[in-house]
Amino acid sequence: MTKLGIEARQVEPTRMVFHGIVPGLSCSPIGWIRLDVLFGTSDHFWCEPIWFEVVDLSIPYHALLGRPALAMFMAVPHYAYLKMKMSGPKGLITIAGDYKKSLECARAIAKLTESLVIAEKWRQLDRIVALAGEQQAMPAPARESVGEVSFQPSKDTKKIPLNRANPNCSQHVVVGTHLSRK
Repeated sequence: MTKLGIEARQVEPTRMVFHGIVPGLSCSPIGWIRLDVLFGTSDHFWCEPIWFEVVDLSIPYHALLGRPALAMFMAVPHYAYLKMKMSGPKGLITIAGDYKKSLECARAIAKLTESLVIAEKWRQLDRIVALAGEQQAMPAPARESVGEVSFQPSKDTKKIPLNRANPNCSQHVVVGTHLSRK
């Protein structure tokens, strides 16, 4: 925030939570702030106050305009050409992006995303190992002897030989009597 000239007292509290910035993770902002944003050049511009959520993330972008801001300005972004057109007091304002900066930002955000996802996977693995350690510390339940059977079929059962050609075969399956022979 200090690099952008914003003091902590200017940031108001918020209850917003971001999802999807990093797959599987969410982020709570520090707060939000209303800033005047200038679009265009000195001879043809438009100044508008916009509310921004302030997030403590190490990302290369200083500000992101979401769908509400684009809708408010009736802006039309073209991501392939890194251009955005919006209406202004003297006609259309065209905002052009920088391909090199965009590529740098894309690489940096990919590294950040990968590191955050790996860190979350390590945390999940640590939790699983801790749970496994707790289960090993717990006494095992008493087991029944090998001769005892815990499953008892209902009385309405019948034996069907697995080899119908040899009905004297010792291999059979037990099914309920209400089932058809199919």
